[in-house]
This record gives sequence, structure tokens and C-alpha cells, in this order.
Amino acid sequence: MSVTTFIAKRYMQAGRDNRFFSWISVLSIAGVAIGVAAMIVVWSVINGFESELRRRFLEANAHVMAYRFPHGITNGDQWAKEISHDFKHVVRGVSLFVHYETMARKDSILHGVLVRGTDPKMRESVQSLAPVTKPAGAIDILQQEIIDNAAGKAPPEIPSVIIGSGLLSLMSAKVGDTIELVEPTKESLAAMKKFKVVGIYDSGLKHYDNKLVLMSLSTAQRFFNMGKRVTGLEIGLEKPWDSPKIAEQMSAKYSLSIKEWQSFNRPLFEAMQMERVVILLITGLIAGVAGFNILTTIFVAVSQRQRDISILKALGATNNQILVLFIKQGVYIGLIGGLIGMGLAVAISAVLERYQFIDLPDLYLLARLPVSYEWWVYAGVGAVSLAIAVLAGLFPAWIASHVNPVQGFRGNEGA
Repeated sequence: MSVTTFIAKRYMQAGRDNRFFSWISVLSIAGVAIGVAAMIVVWSVINGFESELRRRFLEANAHVMAYRFPHGITNGDQWAKEISHDFKHVVRGVSLFVHYETMARKDSILHGVLVRGTDPKMRESVQSLAPVTKPAGAIDILQQEIIDNAAGKAPPEIPSVIIGSGLLSLMSAKVGDTIELVEPTKESLAAMKKFKVVGIYDSGLKHYDNKLVLMSLSTAQRFFNMGKRVTGLEIGLEKPWDSPKIAEQMSAKYSLSIKEWQSFNRPLFEAMQMERVVILLITGLIAGVAGFNILTTIFVAVSQRQRDISILKALGATNNQILVLFIKQGVYIGLIGGLIGMGLAVAISAVLERYQFIDLPDLYLLARLPVSYEWWVYAGVGAVSLAIAVLAGLFPAWIASHVNPVQGFRGNEGA
């Protein structure tokens, strides 16, 4: 251990007979720890929120949608083959879908719903419905209706549907119940068709879970009197992040409306980018406060150690050694405070994740506050806190290195 390291550690103690840190060192370390913990938790929450939203959007939506609304597409299978051929190196799969809004009723409860007709087997190549539906066999029931329709069998008297978890709660329904949907070709609410609830759709996105009714493609075509027409095609990509570029190429090539998944809620993600700027400013202020605490601590240390500095210089210590000594004191405060802050951040994040006592309003789409544990956030904040500690210690350390030995003996007698 070098002399400067030994003395820097010694200066953080209260006295020669006390191995614990002085109260001012403790307060400085606590300030750094709280600042580091606050920055990490804030960034972990905002990163977790954005990552969770993106993950759930990808589970609930195709990467690209090609459609004609409301008239529909008459030759959906041909379009699917053409798109798969033209973009065979980037497209993972194509699935047909029907998309319409209507009203649903159970007993006296009436709600507006979004009906999505799909072919689960085709949809599997685009994006599996399994992670967002339960029980596991619910999707198979819808697929069986499509198989029976292709075999020429009569449609079921009461077709099956999977409805959103929020809608299920709003309608006071459960799996096994029967709900009614308003037939779009009839003007009277009395003209309603019964459907059996066989599963629950739970994407974690409120604006889907509170409205979606999922049924087989053949049932949706029959219910909306579409014949063989479909609303459009859902397209899955090998690289979802390339969707804006692929969608632009498809728009230029096909006479269809093209929309990629990132544009479904573009204002939300743009708002989140703005929030990142605000959060960066706020966390910067927190870092500044922590740096000011270190600056104050080392200034006090320099003021109290005037006599010690003079003695060290009289014994042959150079200005650079004195400079390094007090910089090291700032580094130790930043390092210890940073490590404690990281541990505190992990504990706070674990509490937020485990107990989920913060319920988000509908504006934020997610019901619970997500937390992300990313090593680069911890490493980045820790590195920034250490850099601030070094910078905060430079000026008082420079002052200490230029203390006149004679003035040191005449001035403060030290601690």
C-alpha cells in the first residue's frame, strides 16, 4: 500500500483511536449512495417499461400488416404467396386475418369490442398466440373450426371465441360462458349471435385486453358476411427491427395499405424518448449534488489538515503526492458510495418487482411497473459517480498541494 493511499484512508476516519469513518465522510458516502441508487432505479424502470412494451407489442402484433379496410382483399392466399416470394430472405411467415369492430353483450352488460379472425396455424409462422392465450387448448379449438370448415362440415351452432382478460372482467364473464355479438348486417341489437368463451387473451396491454375478441378466420368471414375475403395479411419478419425499412419497400411495391408494428403506438414511444431527456437532466442534477457533497468533504478535510500537509511537505512529500492523496480520498468516497448505492438499487428494484404495489393508469398501457436489470446501467452509473468523485476532488486537492508549509504550521492546527 502506498503512503498516499494509507493517509487518504486515514483521513476518512474520525480520529486515531476510531476505525470508523468520520461523520462527514459517512454523510458524503450516504449522499453518493442515495444518488447512485436513485439514478439506477429510475433508469431501470424506464428501460424496463420500454422493453416490456416492445416485447408485448411484438407478442400481440405482427411485425408488418398489409390490408385494405373496410372492403378487404379477395385473393388473400395469392397475396401471401407473392409477399413470401418477393421478400423470402426477410419474411418469416404470412397469415390472413379479419378485423372489425362491433358490440358484445352478456346479460345486461354491453361493450364495444374489436373482433379479430385468425388462422392459428398460419399465425404461428408470424407470431405465436400461445404466450398470450390460456388455457393451452383454446387455440386448438379455433383451429379445429377452420379444419372442419375446409372439410365441408357444418359450422358449429355456437362458435368459439377467446376474449381479452380485461373484457372478461368488464363483462363479468368466465371461460365456459356464452356471450353475444351484434351482427354487423343487422340494425337491431336484438339481432345478435351467440359465442362460447373457450379461452382468455392476456397480452398485458390494456387497450387490447379490454376490447379484443379472437375467433377463427372461417367463423369471422361467415359472421361478417365476407365470403372468401379477408381484411389483410399479418407478416412476420426475421428481424423485427427492420420493419420500417421493409414496410417502406412493400408500400412502394404493392397496392395495399402497409403499417409496421412500431407505428402502432408511435406517439407513445416518441413521448418516452422525450422523457429520457428529462430523466437525464434530473439524474444529472442528482449526480451534481453528490459531487458537491464530495467537494465539500474534501474542502473540509483540506482545511482541517493544514498542519498535516505542512508536516508531510517538511518530510519530503511533493505537491503531486499531496494532490494524489486528496484525489484518492474523493475516489474512495465515490467508490464506497457507488457500491452501496448499487446494492441499494438492487434491493429497491427487487421490492418494486416482487410486490408490484404501484398500479399504472390506463394511459401507460401496462398494469404494473416493470423493472429491468441491465449490467450496463449499473456499470455506467457507477463509472459516472466515480468520475464525478475524481472531478469533485481535483480543485480542493490542487489547493492542498499548494499549501505553504510555513502557513500550515501557523494556521489550523488540524485534527
